[in-house]
Amino acid sequence: MTQRTLSFPINDMHCAGCEAVINTAVQELPGVDMVSADHIAKKVLVRFDDALISPSTILACIESKGYSYGIEAEKVSRYPRLKQIAVFLVLLVLVGGIAFWGKSQMPGLMKHFDASLGYGVIFTVGFLTGFHCIGMCGGFVMNYTQGVQGRRAVFFAHLSYALGKNTSYALLGAVFGALGAVLTITPHMRGIAALVAGVFLVLFGLNMLKLFPAFRLPWLHSKSGTVTQRIYQDIKPRRNPFSVGFLSGFLLGCGPLQAMYIMALGTADPLKGALLLLCFGTGTLIPLLAFGAFASALSGKTQNQLLAVSGILVILMGLMMIDRGLKLT
Repeated sequence: MTQRTLSFPINDMHCAGCEAVINTAVQELPGVDMVSADHIAKKVLVRFDDALISPSTILACIESKGYSYGIEAEKVSRYPRLKQIAVFLVLLVLVGGIAFWGKSQMPGLMKHFDASLGYGVIFTVGFLTGFHCIGMCGGFVMNYTQGVQGRRAVFFAHLSYALGKNTSYALLGAVFGALGAVLTITPHMRGIAALVAGVFLVLFGLNMLKLFPAFRLPWLHSKSGTVTQRIYQDIKPRRNPFSVGFLSGFLLGCGPLQAMYIMALGTADPLKGALLLLCFGTGTLIPLLAFGAFASALSGKTQNQLLAVSGILVILMGLMMIDRGLKLT
């Protein structure tokens, strides 16, 4: 057995999720003893047995995930660059169009809706709201699926997110239902919630785009790929997708979600409030997780572009939420 250690210059790595994709794929190759991808240095360090595997096989595995060898990347022509820009614009128009169409439906939908119409109608409202959620929460889904490998692992990540989201919705629905007899939500309170949630979304979007390291959110990302690997390599649902889903229930500045919490308040009953929000949350998951399945089916390069698109949409949603909060206050 002859151990060798090589450093491969690899382009197109942008985050710890990219590191996890490469680390997971290469580690599964026969003869590989250690792999460490570094998206900052743009290098992948691999220790392997050259009697069992060749450097070209390792490189082919990395390239199959959508990442390019550094030396070859220097020869990139203008055409691939234009192709990347075109794909980015198509994704921006497609995903952004769906998200803003969903947002445009909200005022008319909520105007003639009340909780007395039944849980089936609430579920339907949640489903339609889910298209609006793609713009706001689609970035969350893209964020926690970065680096997840295999259909089973992706399924458990989505399941964990869905459980977290519905848990927080139901818990907060019960809280608002219990407070219904003693609390009145004022426009000023709704405005403050919108401002706080809007600032969070802007910071989260900047974090996704990797534009300003100062805006990094350490509870969602690790400084290196090691923690991310530990979370994503296990097929069982881990705390990261669940916590992202759970915290989404606290985006109290979201207009449709505010309306649901106010309706829960009007029930003056914890159980009814919880059921109302549970039906609503389950409905929103269908378009949102369909977006996640679509994203998971894309190549590594296209996923990176979709991640950037989601980051931009999250920032835009955050800015609109801040504007709404300022008007309400």
